[in-house]
Amino acid sequence: MTQSSQAPHGMIVRAARVVPASPAEVYRLLTDPALMTSWWGKTERSTLFDCDMDVHTGGRFRFGIRSQKGDEDVVSGSYLEAVPPNKLAFTWSSEKPADGIVDTRVTVDLCDLKDGTTRAVITHEGLPSPHAATVYSAGWHNVLQDMSIHLVKS
Repeated sequence: MTQSSQAPHGMIVRAARVVPASPAEVYRLLTDPALMTSWWGKTERSTLFDCDMDVHTGGRFRFGIRSQKGDEDVVSGSYLEAVPPNKLAFTWSSEKPADGIVDTRVTVDLCDLKDGTTRAVITHEGLPSPHAATVYSAGWHNVLQDMSIHLVKS
């Protein structure tokens, strides 16, 4: 599922997928640095070369992402909400000034479907342009796909 709309503070994109795991397992994949580096970026053939996370409301994170071509980006932010196993909300900023991705907001909602699966919905608000919305929509869909592939293979 893909949605995109214009909000007063920027573009909003949403990615959703049924993930073959419980909300607690999905939450752990999103909040444990050792686990995250094992599944993140497989669709795009990128690498999470730096993954620092202090997951609690007010905590911070920093991800270093290297593309297949060798391009690097560092994103960081603060956790606004950390409610295991159902919700994460955090700011998201790129260290590349040209990207214009500064203090955007990402919310991850995890809904237990009571059959061993979870409906994961990622909403990213405050994106500065239609181009950024397109890039991040694809990226968040890839994140959910990578996680699902990892869970099926493990």
